[in-house]
Amino acid sequence: MKFETSADPEEVNRIVETMKRKYRNEGMEFEEVSGGLKELRGIIEEDTYAKTDIINKDDLDAFNSKLAQDVGSFYLKLKKYLLPLKEGLKKLPLTNELGYYLYSANMTYSANQYLALTSAGTLISFFFGTIMGLFLGIILATATKNYALATTIPILFAIMTPLITTIIIINIPKQKAIARGQACTAELPFALRHMATELRAGLGLYKTIQAVTAANYGVLSEEFARSITEIEEGTETSDALKHLALRTQSKPLKSAINHMLRAMRVGGNLSDIMNEIAKDVSNDLKNKINTFAQKMNFFAVIFIFVCIVMPTAILILGAIRNSTTSGGTELFKAIPLTPQVMIIFYLVVMPIIFVLLNYFVYISQPKV
Repeated sequence: MKFETSADPEEVNRIVETMKRKYRNEGMEFEEVSGGLKELRGIIEEDTYAKTDIINKDDLDAFNSKLAQDVGSFYLKLKKYLLPLKEGLKKLPLTNELGYYLYSANMTYSANQYLALTSAGTLISFFFGTIMGLFLGIILATATKNYALATTIPILFAIMTPLITTIIIINIPKQKAIARGQACTAELPFALRHMATELRAGLGLYKTIQAVTAANYGVLSEEFARSITEIEEGTETSDALKHLALRTQSKPLKSAINHMLRAMRVGGNLSDIMNEIAKDVSNDLKNKINTFAQKMNFFAVIFIFVCIVMPTAILILGAIRNSTTSGGTELFKAIPLTPQVMIIFYLVVMPIIFVLLNYFVYISQPKV
């Protein structure tokens, strides 16, 4: 959803220049860009955001993760060779909204920094994939006497491993942003009722947001804290709320902020509006839980058949098929249940089925 802003251009420019000086003093660099959302909070205009890069070891101190710092050190050592790879990653469609999702996920990297880490991770995965491919290729070539596998498998691993790794790393910010949105949705009804109570008691909207920030509403309090920081840096309260609506992946929170802004613009009882939104969000969460319960009833039948009945039936048929008597072999000779096939089924196929079924349950459950 795109919100219309009515900020004074001169005031916006003044705030932007103030924040630029502040971040330059902290060692950050800026350049004008077009399109996309800002990556650093406090910058008002959407076409102005931080483009910090990994230049030296001092830049790594801002990273919260020890792994990111180690990967960043690796990038600095091979920056001359990894820079073309990073520039190539910038041209991928996957990275078009990377800066937005980093901002939405509250990850302390600029798009340039994250792509630098991605390029280093891609090179590391290439080395590991090649080594694993060589090891596996030699084993399979020796076992099957097909020595072409000794070259085919390493090449396949050397191509697929960095490709898959790159896709996974680039999608991490989006997944984290979505997870933060789900966490916000789970806490939203309680926070809205809290805000309604504070407003009914006579507090202003800014003080109410501060109260929610101080309360322990998890990710939702963190998001309101980011808005408080923007307000303290000179942003209007309505603009800070618009930024929150733009960056969050929680649709109920977007809707709640939209109603709040409309009430502020045309006049209305914010307390009553927030209570109504809280009821709607609670009912929506209840409906999701009921839908999930209905899915699990059908899923239980599939799980019993796939994970209990089918393995037992295959075990019985395999025992008859491989029995020493000629009758069993003749009766089930069309069924390829040799000992090798059964080993592959129980050690490879069944674990994959278990993982897929558990993953289905994980993605289906409502985040409440």
